[in-house]
Amino acid sequence: MSRLNIALALAVLASAFWLIRTSNEARSLFVQLERARTEEQELEVQHDRLKVERRTAATPLVVEDMVRTRLKMSTTNPAVTHYVIDGVAPVAKPAAEGGTP
Repeated sequence: MSRLNIALALAVLASAFWLIRTSNEARSLFVQLERARTEEQELEVQHDRLKVERRTAATPLVVEDMVRTRLKMSTTNPAVTHYVIDGVAPVAKPAAEGGTP
């Protein structure tokens, strides 16, 4: 009978250690899950902010301002317009100097 009791006691101890290990593993997995959820929420907020920035940057006034400042472009006028004739590419005189459009 004592051998049976020792075997059962060892089985109880083994199951207790197994239970402790699995509960610790479950706890660490739960912590990882919560961290992933928090990161997901932060990324979602950042994604929404970037979508708003993209919509704002696509407005005509912002695009025009960016073109003027970064690319140093300006609107066209007859004084700086060059006309290309089919087959020949001479530079035409500006209309202000008596050139033909």
